[in-house]
Amino acid sequence: MKTLIVSVVIALAAMVAFSGCSTEKAKNKAKEAAAKYWQDKAYPGKSFDVQVIEAEKADDGMFRVKGIIDGETRVGMFNPETENFSEGYYSLAHERSKKIAELEQEVKYWKEKSEGLEKENYKLKVRMCKTDDSESGAKKNN
Repeated sequence: MKTLIVSVVIALAAMVAFSGCSTEKAKNKAKEAAAKYWQDKAYPGKSFDVQVIEAEKADDGMFRVKGIIDGETRVGMFNPETENFSEGYYSLAHERSKKIAELEQEVKYWKEKSEGLEKENYKLKVRMCKTDDSESGAKKNN
């Protein structure tokens, strides 16, 4: 009888230990999926700005994953059965407006650069005309 009780206690302890491991594996998988999503799809080229903070079990066996991306806190859901991660519609719409603002800044930069080069080009043309005039005036005097 004593050996039966000991074996049941050991079996229960093993079940608790292994169930904790599977939950940790699922959390790590959720974190990896979130990091991959945020690096590849939502924020291409900014993988150094992605930090996955935590993953917690949510309703229906899904995991809620939190991360900091480019200084903003993001939350997404990971489904371990389909290994699918979704952040939702709003964040992508927000990224679209952010990308538009970045492009507007880039356009402004290139306009200023273009204007600066045009001014420099004009100054060089004026200098060339002055040197041509002075050379042709020297030839006339000779």
